[in-house]
Amino acid sequence: MKIFTLRHSWPVILEAKRRESILLAMALVFAVFTACDSSSSSAAPDPIAEVSSSSGDDEVFSSSSVTDKGTSSGGSSKSSSSISGKNSSSSVNSGSDTSSSDEGPSVKSSSSSLDPCKEEYEGREKISLDENRQRVEFVCHDGFWIPLPKSSSSEISSSSYYDMSKQYNENVEYGEFTDPRDGKVYRTITYAAKPYISSNIVAMASNLNYGEMVPVDSATNADGVIEKFCYNDDPWYCENGFGGLYSWSEAMGFHRACDTLFLGSSADCPDVFDSLSTRIQHQGICPDGWHVLNEFEWRGLPSINFGTSQMLSKLFDGTDRVGLSVLLGGAYYVGNYEGMGEYVPFWTPQEVPDSSALASSVFLTTFLNANKVDFSHRSYKQIKAAVRCVKDYIVE
Repeated sequence: MKIFTLRHSWPVILEAKRRESILLAMALVFAVFTACDSSSSSAAPDPIAEVSSSSGDDEVFSSSSVTDKGTSSGGSSKSSSSISGKNSSSSVNSGSDTSSSDEGPSVKSSSSSLDPCKEEYEGREKISLDENRQRVEFVCHDGFWIPLPKSSSSEISSSSYYDMSKQYNENVEYGEFTDPRDGKVYRTITYAAKPYISSNIVAMASNLNYGEMVPVDSATNADGVIEKFCYNDDPWYCENGFGGLYSWSEAMGFHRACDTLFLGSSADCPDVFDSLSTRIQHQGICPDGWHVLNEFEWRGLPSINFGTSQMLSKLFDGTDRVGLSVLLGGAYYVGNYEGMGEYVPFWTPQEVPDSSALASSVFLTTFLNANKVDFSHRSYKQIKAAVRCVKDYIVE
């Protein structure tokens, strides 16, 4: 009898060449900023020393080196450019220039042409996509987001991603909702859960993608800033239906201390709600008038009695019976992204009564040929999981 164990891998890769390029880029940028004032050049601080001291000796993690958990066939590692099932060239611009370069970034000539960053973000990195769908990294320095030099590991390959034309069910009539906070558009589905509520349930048909993306090694965990993680630190996943990944406290809009403390247990975690209710309509980080999909609403889905396959997007060989279009987008555990193509947890607004470090989630998996939906899965609050939002309604 074989016993399979899910294991976390712990990649720690020091990119010495990339760090050297970053420091060189900082020196170039600083020189541009100070060239206009020669009288102060002798007293200016050393930008390389500042960046070095702020970043210390922390390792830099490359998205191409992060590995998934071992599989039943031997636990082979997979990079973000080799996940099985990715076959699309239409979802990413394949005509982009993907050649590597050792040259520094093209730095704008004045600070007024650079995007400003908050003082508390000093030394922190962020990732975005340019107009050609190329990954661009920035570092916050002296109040501005400064582009970092490109390397071959940060380029996006046209063959690296799923064909998202298969995400939704073409036989389902979807609605549409635009998040007024950032203009992102979501498809919606409508289903009945009577006699418990007086109206139909309207739910997002893709995962929430709200907040500021940060690499896992640059997260500040600061209250008041919604930080989202994208699988493998790659913004493509956030922008293409997989959405952001959040800790439980982040998803609920609570103080970060609530990831390790019971709600209302101390001044560090003063937030409270009926944390054991399966029907609570708690907004969390959803838009106004919407709330985090709770256990009752998950259980009320018409396809729920048929297992995971009926809820999955056709992209993952599901039948997507009601158009919920669930993607097996994995999660971030301590030290590693894993589970792409195998499982996905969704946060619900419930704590676990016997441990302040755990919360409830809905867990869907096809791993090891399972067809399982766990509505009261126990997950550590500090992992990064997906969020679905539902429009508020009146309870009878």
